[in-house]
Amino acid sequence: MATVTAEPDSDSIQDTIIDLTKKLDGNKFANDIIYLLQNIKKTTDVKETSDRWLKWARQQKYLKVINADIPLGVLPNGKQGEIIDIKVFAGRKPDDELYDNNEELRKKVARGNCFISIKEGNDVRCVLQAMKKFTGGLGDDDDREQGDNSTWKKYFIKPLEETESVIATRKANGEAAHLSCFMVDGEYVLCGGSKNVHMVFRKKEDILQYTEPRFRIASEVCLSVWNSLDKMSPSDRNSLLQFLVATGYTGVFEILSPDHQHVEDLSYLSESEMRFITWTQIDLEPSPDNVSLATIPPHLGIEIAKALGLLTIKYDVLPISELDTRMKQIRQGYQYEGEVLYFMDKTGIVTGLLKKKTVWYIMCRAIREKLRAACAYNLKTPDKFSLSKYLRKTDKRLDEIQIWLGLDMSTINEWKTFANKFIRNVIQKVDLGEVTSDDIANIYPVIWLVFSKI
Repeated sequence: MATVTAEPDSDSIQDTIIDLTKKLDGNKFANDIIYLLQNIKKTTDVKETSDRWLKWARQQKYLKVINADIPLGVLPNGKQGEIIDIKVFAGRKPDDELYDNNEELRKKVARGNCFISIKEGNDVRCVLQAMKKFTGGLGDDDDREQGDNSTWKKYFIKPLEETESVIATRKANGEAAHLSCFMVDGEYVLCGGSKNVHMVFRKKEDILQYTEPRFRIASEVCLSVWNSLDKMSPSDRNSLLQFLVATGYTGVFEILSPDHQHVEDLSYLSESEMRFITWTQIDLEPSPDNVSLATIPPHLGIEIAKALGLLTIKYDVLPISELDTRMKQIRQGYQYEGEVLYFMDKTGIVTGLLKKKTVWYIMCRAIREKLRAACAYNLKTPDKFSLSKYLRKTDKRLDEIQIWLGLDMSTINEWKTFANKFIRNVIQKVDLGEVTSDDIANIYPVIWLVFSKI
């Protein structure tokens, strides 16, 4: 695929519905999906709402607005423009506390907000908005080290008692990825990135033109996205781009890469893989009553993605009566991160989302963070490094997790013993030059598995 190309009327929602009706033939959710698509309300005053939102964002103390030139030649017909990324900015701290204490941020600012400004015609518009922030209990948020087990309720729009069913989706342990598509002068233009950094492009070479350091991860993500699109059949690829343009949706994905492994072992992959999670819709001025926390019920969104030829995460639909059992099963899970639970009322509205992670993942990640800190300090100031100090810090962290998760002493002592031996072993290998700090960052699961077999 040298470049993305458009077909006539590719922004028509009716064409998209006709196309998907064929692809969904035999799918038990086909009627529900077609009904939803027929009732899509796409924003018509994009420029006005975008202008108002950006003006509001620039006045907010805790929002950071970052402008970057679009490289010449990326936009059609020599047009020039800027990318504008907006994120919640908490300095070196996680943004959890800001979201926790500010309802307006929770409603209006997603984890990924991208606008473009085209100089010709003074065209400013939001082209991508990813998922709104959601959370979990203690231990279920990677960056949250303190707090309580009720903060998650702030992110729900209805009481838990109004839930009728839960969609349990498997959490993929990779790099966040976003993808949207819009038209400029009758040509498809893609917008992609990771978390809070995005770029626009029409061909693979465009991605390589973003050379600033802040684009490093976004470039890797967009190259993976491009390669995934390139592997699709021309028919599926055109259907996907047509769907994105017609709906105005953003696709939220996870990039799984054998070269960037966090906690789950991805060594079975020969190259990076893009896994679909959900669709989101640009919603710069949400209604006061917050109608739903999901653009489309998550299971229907996944079925659409499958019909469009995308690889997806797994999901289960269960009644609310099975929630407690499911959460216990997740905690006891092995060699995977966990699940994201979508809570739906009887009308199909998503009223809340909740992360739930396995004990295995929580412990593995906690040990990884302490190991990374120990290695960094050991390499920087070896004469001052104290292994026993970092082992005590690891024990302290595991004690905190024990309290949060209610683990018994036998379980936590087993984890402490393993962590102690593992960290000693890896630090020794680092000293011998057999393991590097980059290895710990990129292939931690491989190092973990090698030690587990000793």
